[in-house]
Amino acid sequence: MTTSLRDAAVAFVGVPARPQTYRNLLYLVLAFPLGLGYFLVLATGFSLGTGLAITVVGVPILLATLAAARLLANVEAELANRLLGVEAASAALDTSDGALAVANRLATEPRTWLGVVYLAGKFAFGVAAFVALTAALSVSASLLAAPLTYSSSYHVGARFGTLSVGPFESGALAVDALPEAVGVALVGAFVALVSLHLLNGLARASGLAAEALLGPSTTK
Repeated sequence: MTTSLRDAAVAFVGVPARPQTYRNLLYLVLAFPLGLGYFLVLATGFSLGTGLAITVVGVPILLATLAAARLLANVEAELANRLLGVEAASAALDTSDGALAVANRLATEPRTWLGVVYLAGKFAFGVAAFVALTAALSVSASLLAAPLTYSSSYHVGARFGTLSVGPFESGALAVDALPEAVGVALVGAFVALVSLHLLNGLARASGLAAEALLGPSTTK
């Protein structure tokens, strides 16, 4: 029991020292811009292709959008593999036969549509990752900075209109002495550690989603 508690404590405190933590954070940082880009590609391609479906260019636009989705899903699989350490499948479309067969394969293979679903969900995940990163960084940094800011006019915490979060120099949570500021910084260190574990969990969840929707890699 003592060993397990010690191991758990070491695992909790040691999260900033793990290289995987920073690979996870990089993955989360990239999630919002990539998710937004995927959303724009899919939304533009499907809306334009559907709107022009009765013309000669509508179907090619839809097929090009599906082809782009296949390519981007492969990019996402490789990104998840390299940064998250998962084994998501990355499979190129077979183009060895005629154009009609390739188009039929592109439109009917489950891999294509699972990739579309994954890319569409990436936008929502990117927004969630952006909010989580911003909240964790702002709250942790404001608390950790208390020893440097407690005696100035700078508010330690985040303020959103009339709502205040964190210890401030005014009100019931006034921090105007060094011992209090050090205590707030210790709380901030704990909050930062918890935040890193939660962000790691968020990244791992995305990796599992990549494996589930894109399929596990067959290469070892």
